[in-house]
Amino acid sequence: MILSSSNIFKENLPELKSYMVNFSLNRLVPGVDNIRYDVHLSPKLQKSSIDILKHLVAKHVKTTESNEIIKDSEDWINVQDIFRGNIIDVLLNAVNKAKAEREIQIDFLVQASLTKMFLENIHTIIDKLIEHYKNVIRKLEVSKSSGSKDIIRLKEELSDTLKNRKQITRRVADELFQYLVEIQGSEIQKIREVNFGPDAILPKNFFANPVINAENSTSDFFLIEEYVLFGNRLNDPLKYNPLIEIVTNFYRQISEEGKENLDLANTNSEITDLQDSKSTNPLSKWINHVDNLDNLLNYFECVNEIKALKKQKADKAILLDLRIKAQSCKNRFNYLHKQLKSTGMLNGIVAAFEMRQIYSEFCPPLNPLEVLKYIVSPKDRNAIAGKLRRTKVSTEKSFSLKMLQKTARDMNKISSMKKKENLISYLKNLVRYHRDLQNYRILKEAMDWINLTEDEKTLKLSRINRTLYEFLHSSERIEEEKPIVNHVIIKTDVRGSTDITHQIKERGLNPASYFSLNFFDPITAILSEYGAEKVFIEGDAIILSIFEKEDTPKGWYAVARACGLAINMLLITQRYNTQSKKHRFPILEQGIGICYRNTPPTYLFDGDNRIMISPAINLADRLSGCTKSLRKKISEEKLPFNLYVFQTAPDSSLNTTTDDLLSRYNINGIELNTEGFEKLKEEINLQKIKCHIPEIQEEKFVVYTGTFPTISGKYQRLVIREAEVPLISTQDFSTIRMTNRKYYEVCTNRKLYEFIKNNR
Repeated sequence: MILSSSNIFKENLPELKSYMVNFSLNRLVPGVDNIRYDVHLSPKLQKSSIDILKHLVAKHVKTTESNEIIKDSEDWINVQDIFRGNIIDVLLNAVNKAKAEREIQIDFLVQASLTKMFLENIHTIIDKLIEHYKNVIRKLEVSKSSGSKDIIRLKEELSDTLKNRKQITRRVADELFQYLVEIQGSEIQKIREVNFGPDAILPKNFFANPVINAENSTSDFFLIEEYVLFGNRLNDPLKYNPLIEIVTNFYRQISEEGKENLDLANTNSEITDLQDSKSTNPLSKWINHVDNLDNLLNYFECVNEIKALKKQKADKAILLDLRIKAQSCKNRFNYLHKQLKSTGMLNGIVAAFEMRQIYSEFCPPLNPLEVLKYIVSPKDRNAIAGKLRRTKVSTEKSFSLKMLQKTARDMNKISSMKKKENLISYLKNLVRYHRDLQNYRILKEAMDWINLTEDEKTLKLSRINRTLYEFLHSSERIEEEKPIVNHVIIKTDVRGSTDITHQIKERGLNPASYFSLNFFDPITAILSEYGAEKVFIEGDAIILSIFEKEDTPKGWYAVARACGLAINMLLITQRYNTQSKKHRFPILEQGIGICYRNTPPTYLFDGDNRIMISPAINLADRLSGCTKSLRKKISEEKLPFNLYVFQTAPDSSLNTTTDDLLSRYNINGIELNTEGFEKLKEEINLQKIKCHIPEIQEEKFVVYTGTFPTISGKYQRLVIREAEVPLISTQDFSTIRMTNRKYYEVCTNRKLYEFIKNNR
């Protein structure tokens, strides 16, 4: 089945993935020169980066003098650990700073600043090594304290270092940036996702980018080692601009002819920064996602899959779909193959792979493109052979042409299938280079706008004008007591405590120790994990508080931590209830209310005792309560959730007061006030999910879910159910209508958490 060129771009088009990086610093404030951003990086981190780079340079230079640059450093393992710890600390503080100012570009700024610092330090250390060599050689020549052999050896080592400087720089940078990529991908990624969502995460290949570390990103040696070989001169057998233009035109035709089959708005975007308003050409998005070429062209994979499924005697319909897909890919491949063939570059593409094994034997004096030209262009062979002969005369090093001649002859023996596979591989590496080059230009532009400064005068002036971006280690910051800016109150109330006390006394046991061991003590043990403090304790209740303080964004998870603490309070009670049942002790039931206020509490003193005053205490008490008449009515029913809120008063009564006049059924439930829920959405990235779980409830319901870090850095998941408050009759509790009011339950149902885990 051969399709027309128009149908090629319409039939059976796969979903195209989109790759987009909108990395911008345009909302940040320029520094003292009103042009660049003043950045002060942690001195601790700078020192540890110098230490690790000294070891890396010594490792890749491999000369007798290279170890001189690390003689005062720590041992290698310790250097790595210190560097990793410092960079994690600085990056975490930067994320917290970005969160505090609600500006993701601050997080982008620190990443670009670290990149700039690393690159500058690499050049500094290599320069120092070269200068060290020159000084040693000068001293030996002046003092004549060493033999000529030592001087000759040192000069040869210096010459090798200078000659290989670009490769050394690249290898050192590659290894150093690997640390950054690993740290970004593990320790830091979770906290970024919690605060800004997954779309704020830059792709790994943004920093694991060979172009960043190349002093010359168009060098033949760099291209053949990292990507594929091409040039830009008129007589080069492979040329970048015509190749990338053919790929661009291919995607342009897909966009124009296949638009009815493609939904640009719903393409699968690998990374999008919605904070940046810059538009991106859809063609660039598609071109830069390397996997798209496989999905569009690689019919070999379909053919192999068909063969495997045939052996398994797969369903004929599945095989037919795969054949149609394979034919569509083949038609698109043949179209692109024809376009490339018309340029005369196909032989060069095949040869670019075949020469990988031999080019280093002739380079230098040749460059890789000259080796390629020898293989594919007979008219240029005499000139290239002449260059090798002239090199033999000047260096006494001979080069046999047999290997080149054999490679040229073997080109005719390569199978058609192998050539086609090489073509797809070549194009994928070409667009990978195209993507990396664009990413580097984005990052390079950002680094050009950054002023890494250590100058005290500049620091002082920029700091006093509040234009300095400081990314320091925690130990370098002066800690001071910050004022409270808002707070959360958690109130837990034990149901039927009077009756429980009576039952325990009837058995001749101590109710105080029962409540202490089963309730108060285990809850007290977990308060520090959530940053909570006791406000006060009365017979059957605990009132706790969590504060957020000014300029301490690392602790701005007050509502999330209050919800996590409340869940664990219920879990503690449930565990002890299991033991109590075995010994026929009464079980404990709770109701918990969580109330957030966007203001600090008020304090008064009774002698030395500080007493908190806050309307959040009264509201948390209401949220934790349970209306007796509702409990009697609802406890007879088997309901899926632990909290239900009802309106019994008319709207006019509720609208004229700030008091909470709603009625509640709250048995082992946790209610979060509306302001607290809105604050929670600011604290962490909450995903809204519409659930249909018949095992829990036949009707669909809405939950929000996200994770937050505890004080020790552990991550805990929250599930918050959102429900409407019904207006009910006070006589028979029947529903009159649903109101526009909503309430929020912090859920503890295990089946619900399992559903969320399996469907995220």
